[in-house]
Amino acid sequence: MERINIGIITNVRKLLFAYRILFSEHAQSPATVVLEALSLESISSNSHFNEKPELLLLDYRLVFKDTILFFSFINHFYPNTVIFLIVNQIHLQEAKRCKSFIHAYLSPHLDILQLFKLIRNFSSVPPFVKAH
Repeated sequence: MERINIGIITNVRKLLFAYRILFSEHAQSPATVVLEALSLESISSNSHFNEKPELLLLDYRLVFKDTILFFSFINHFYPNTVIFLIVNQIHLQEAKRCKSFIHAYLSPHLDILQLFKLIRNFSSVPPFVKAH
């Protein structure tokens, strides 16, 4: 099976580290991490990656108050890239302002195998996927 190139953008180093290890070490991982960034500003410092992500895992906490401006920057760097917004159930209602810019909301507590399945089928993802 061909692996999907993904990018992870979060300012929570534990989350970034956990996703990096998960995708690089798990035997069933469907993805290769080709971008890691702590913020939009740090994306340009990751220019040593040759491959563009097909899918971005984006931490909701990074989305600016001006959602349109924030996602215009994302689209500038990665046009036509599928975006999964990682958001806790508590902030889901607030995160709904991003719905026209993303493909799905993901719980950070989502089961690993369910996450892998969603990544493999990212063209047909339901709007919010939460942990059981």
